[in-house]
Amino acid sequence: MAWDLAPDPRAVSRARALTRRTLRRWRVTGRDDTDDIVLIVDELVTNAVVHGTGPVHLALRLDATRSGVRLTGEVGDADPRAPGTTPGPPPVLDWSEAGRGLLLVACLATEFGARPAPPGKTIWFTRDLDPLDTPALTVDAQLDTPPD
Repeated sequence: MAWDLAPDPRAVSRARALTRRTLRRWRVTGRDDTDDIVLIVDELVTNAVVHGTGPVHLALRLDATRSGVRLTGEVGDADPRAPGTTPGPPPVLDWSEAGRGLLLVACLATEFGARPAPPGKTIWFTRDLDPLDTPALTVDAQLDTPPD
């Protein structure tokens, strides 16, 4: 599933709604998985709107793996600059709310990274889903039907 979103603050709430709806259609029912994935998408789309340029591209994919199911998400924009990350915890305890989005993504995703996608970049993440909360992945017409 993929969507192009306008580069404005409303894109963030739209991305959350699209993500929740898609996860529900894919029968991803684990509350922790669902809430964490929606938060990851929220943070990445917010970064694309605030720090990127051009339309924001959101894509979600569900794949079967040897151990269960993996969700892959991608958020792209037209700005080629890679996001800034600081390794490890901040040197001084900082209670500000700004600047912690990628730290949240790093904590909640199985993996994440960035790659050039001319003219801009794509930030990607994966999340291994709890097999007890996710039914066996099957070829299903719902997976190819865009959400309303």
